[in-house]
Amino acid sequence: MGLRALGDSAWLFKVGESSQEKKLELVLRLRWVLECHPIPEIIDIVSSFDSLAVHFHPADGQKVIDYLTSLQLDETGDRKPLQSRSISIPIVYGGSDLQALADAKELSVSEVIELHRNTEYTVAAIGFSPGFPYLQGLPEKLHQPRHSSPIKLPAGSVAIAGNQAGIYPFASQGGWHVIGRTETKLFDPDRDPPALLQPGDKVRFVEKETLNESASSPPPLAAFSHGIEVVEPGALSSIQDHGRWGKQHFGVSPGGVADPVLATIANRLVGNPDEAAVIECTMTGCVLRFDCDAIVAWVGWADDASGKPHKIKAGDRIDLRKRMCHLRGYIAVAGGINVPKVLGSRATDLRAVLGGHQGRALQAGDILPIGKASAAPVSDKWHVSWPHPNGQLIELRFIRGIQSDWFSSAAQQLFTESFYEISPTSDRTGTRLKGAKLELKNSREMISQPVVLGSVQVPPDGQPIVLMSERQTIGGYPQIGHVISADIPKLARAWPGTHVRFREVDLDEARHAWDELQRDLGILKVGLMMT
Repeated sequence: MGLRALGDSAWLFKVGESSQEKKLELVLRLRWVLECHPIPEIIDIVSSFDSLAVHFHPADGQKVIDYLTSLQLDETGDRKPLQSRSISIPIVYGGSDLQALADAKELSVSEVIELHRNTEYTVAAIGFSPGFPYLQGLPEKLHQPRHSSPIKLPAGSVAIAGNQAGIYPFASQGGWHVIGRTETKLFDPDRDPPALLQPGDKVRFVEKETLNESASSPPPLAAFSHGIEVVEPGALSSIQDHGRWGKQHFGVSPGGVADPVLATIANRLVGNPDEAAVIECTMTGCVLRFDCDAIVAWVGWADDASGKPHKIKAGDRIDLRKRMCHLRGYIAVAGGINVPKVLGSRATDLRAVLGGHQGRALQAGDILPIGKASAAPVSDKWHVSWPHPNGQLIELRFIRGIQSDWFSSAAQQLFTESFYEISPTSDRTGTRLKGAKLELKNSREMISQPVVLGSVQVPPDGQPIVLMSERQTIGGYPQIGHVISADIPKLARAWPGTHVRFREVDLDEARHAWDELQRDLGILKVGLMMT
């Protein structure tokens, strides 16, 4: 078993057992041991088929590794069977992929159904989207490569790909072969726990003729005594805070603000706690109308009003459609944007459609509630700016990736010596880069494993993707590197077309960079408190 750094915010165990079943058994056993002996510095434990990630904040890496070492985790010891739950999932077989799959495997449809439903599956991992189960145990006769390109699949789709089965909890893009649908709700943020399935559970499919589907009515909209009206939302604006940490083992992305530094500055300028919910704007700002007096600050715009607290009168508007100096900007209101918390956070998860304002980007006409403001407002004499990319080139420091040795020596050299350009197809999930193609030594399939903020994945086209705030929790592309946590805000500010260059560093430099960033934010906090 190996223990390696997954960037500067997680340690990754890779187990060495030979068979797929033994690997999963050991991963689940290690997870059980860690869950039975928690320490506050560990914020999440995410397992996959043959690996397990222990997540922490960058400042706590040494404490966590010292603790893990003290436990003397290994591949020996008590091998008593682990307890698991048995869960039945109703399914109605059908869909265009069912017949196509039968034809491809030279089976009848009824034979495909019999093979699929007469198997007991094991939940090997939860990831991709909240509650999505990767099911181990698919009969070999049904093994089939993914579709060449993904399509939109409805919620409840039961599908297979490679040697796995799975169930889509939400409508989403997918390249798996759909052979049926289920009415079972695999993820419900109001349920405890929110995910129906967990790694180690046993699953059987029970055939039904029809589904008992009932359309869920949207929750009633609350009436607010005072708030903010969105007059013009801009290109992409959403409610964000510092994210819903500790839920990755349910497949829930931490999400939250893409640039926690600028969001923190905006909050501190209006006297809010750092984690208060703000409005994140991308590419263009929004127009807001206030129906009550408020103290507002915005950071990320290229004018003298940015970086200052402003007293806004009831009935006033602020128009932030002016030029932004960063790709993303943040608007903070004293008291915070007081939308309901979902799984402990007010952040909008755009992929999973939860949190924020109805789980979506803001639209014209939305009314946003304001929380109770702090009794200690910040002086309006403050004007805070923060370094930002010059629009030409940024350097990103990285730690060597878990699969870096999968890449040819030429590819590893290209990664550190080439200039990459940020693609306009980038989003909150990942920053996509265009440049030199990174090739593997040999073509090989990767078993999905946990990822972290900053993981640099390389899909088959050879173009790197740096995972950002709304990333998935596990991924199936090799990771050549991990951008250090201190440099993620810099990347979050960079516009499409900005050039990027990578420089390898070690964990000590990554931690030093993080400490410097926190020191600078601490100096700002002290200064604001003294005025």
